[in-house]
Amino acid sequence: MKFQLVARRSAVVLIAPAILAACAGGPPGVTPPGVHPAWWREAPAAARAGVYVAQANGAADGIVFGFGAQDRKNKAPRCSIGNQKFADTAIAADPAGNLYLANVQNGTVNVYGPNCGSLIATLSDPYGSDSDVALHGSTIYAVGSEHVAVCTRKGCTAALTDPSILQLETAAVDSKGNVWASFYDQQGRISLMVWRNGAMPGHAVSGYVNQNTPGGLIFDNHDNLVSIQTRFFHAYAYRCDAAASACTSTGTFTLHAASLFGALNAQNTDIQVTDYANDSVDVYAYPGFTYEYSYDSGLLKTSSVQGIAQTR
Repeated sequence: MKFQLVARRSAVVLIAPAILAACAGGPPGVTPPGVHPAWWREAPAAARAGVYVAQANGAADGIVFGFGAQDRKNKAPRCSIGNQKFADTAIAADPAGNLYLANVQNGTVNVYGPNCGSLIATLSDPYGSDSDVALHGSTIYAVGSEHVAVCTRKGCTAALTDPSILQLETAAVDSKGNVWASFYDQQGRISLMVWRNGAMPGHAVSGYVNQNTPGGLIFDNHDNLVSIQTRFFHAYAYRCDAAASACTSTGTFTLHAASLFGALNAQNTDIQVTDYANDSVDVYAYPGFTYEYSYDSGLLKTSSVQGIAQTR
């Protein structure tokens, strides 16, 4: 698994003609960057995308679909952004509904307006290629293989790293601005690092009990850390103390299927998780992780689900 994850940061594959056709407009609702569906301007806010789901087959044909906030009826996507370059990426959305996508091939993060809107900003990461994005206020954290770049829409000014890091998985930021990242260390062990107040140096964290993979990280509104066991069947909950560089496990939950990343809604009443085994999205009540429903309408069966972000 370690070598598979190392490869994901630089994987480039040939695109089948069918996938090229899909990106050009095959699946219902797929539109190129900057092009809205005809109804977009007239649609009320409640009819716009509440959840973004990323899919890709390799690192050259990514698409992000926008769904309603609650898709219990398994409705088709409301909008989409095609022609993206990412692989196994965690995406992010801010409270205004803007979407942040890392481009794994050229070290940039693209920002799109709400509801699969136009490209409104592109920032370059001088520290290397990125796979994941995390947000805290106006600060953008771009996660590469061995660094977390500290950026705004104007550019990146610093990199958070540590000699113990072999490969980062994801990062998340708590309410106080402490940056946490899951990773494999130089011996291949699953580890957690915190950069207090989002600044160097990093501090190794004790008490992180994730098994098999480092995990996809999320903080809830009360600074509880959720770590999805990427490609496996569990989610772990923690209470963490940045000053002590320590986390305490508060629960382990069995998921509906092998999963990748998750996203909480604004009220923290549900968590939506990308189902790696079934190329769908599984929705759970939070914080108890009671399974509620799944949806997959409009998602491509030739691509794997990856990152997810909720906008409200």
